[in-house]
Amino acid sequence: MSRKCMDLRQLRYFTAAAETGSISAAAKRCLISQPSLSQQIMSLEEEIGEQLMERRPRGIELTAAGELLLRHAKRLLREESILREQLRARCELQMGKVHFGIIPTLAPYLLPLLFAEFQREYPSIEIEVVEDRTTSLIQEIVSGKIEFAILSDVADRELNKYSLQTQHLFTEALLLAAHEGHPLAQQRVAPLIESLQLDELIHLKDGHCLRDQVLQACGLNECHSRLQCDQLETAIAMVAANLGVAVVPQLAVADRKVSNVVFREFASPVPARKIYLLHRSGTQLSKAAKKLLEAAHSHCLSCAN
Repeated sequence: MSRKCMDLRQLRYFTAAAETGSISAAAKRCLISQPSLSQQIMSLEEEIGEQLMERRPRGIELTAAGELLLRHAKRLLREESILREQLRARCELQMGKVHFGIIPTLAPYLLPLLFAEFQREYPSIEIEVVEDRTTSLIQEIVSGKIEFAILSDVADRELNKYSLQTQHLFTEALLLAAHEGHPLAQQRVAPLIESLQLDELIHLKDGHCLRDQVLQACGLNECHSRLQCDQLETAIAMVAANLGVAVVPQLAVADRKVSNVVFREFASPVPARKIYLLHRSGTQLSKAAKKLLEAAHSHCLSCAN
């Protein structure tokens, strides 16, 4: 057998000839000249090394090799047609999947905004979310399990080590969460972040990027708090119980009221955190992913710096 490989075009011409029983009829169906179609079938026979059809006065008749090839050719052409249709539907966002990750201090507040609009416009797109800390999401991207992640600060050494790149999505302010009876909640002027009593500051546990950002904003190298928790909502609940104060992202408290808790902006310079898109360098996001991220931009304009 020749080293050359048969292609789908040849299989399409051969199948048309087999189904119509005529070279001329197959040529009309395939919109090419009769000599060109005959030449393609002859090339296919040369590549296979066997005669596929015999020319008769009333048309063509398949050989045993031709019958075998026809069965497989029909299946391959069917699969090609299905693949083309699925790719077309994916391109037109009639089907597909977006599998991405997001940090826990952002997921409960940003995702409902994104999904509500996106699902109305693209109801057939499947969305799967991994909610985890930054270090774990980096590994998910590197392994190819997720397409991208939405998170905050990523160290340059991590970007270089794993050939990752970031794109700034938006910036959100960090606010003070204090019990309504706390002096910082009652004072008229905006509080300074430097004025926080470090021993009453409720922190998230090590591994959350928000913890590191709060420490940096307070000018601290390490945590001195007696209260630490794993969820932002738990920290807010502790504030409501008058167990301390917390520094929380703006999206987490936007347009919401929590009993006994006051959310206040800090005095300038206002502490903030940047939210990034993270993905592998040299890879393009799917069309569905791009549309989802467009929604992220539109919903977070109020958080932009």
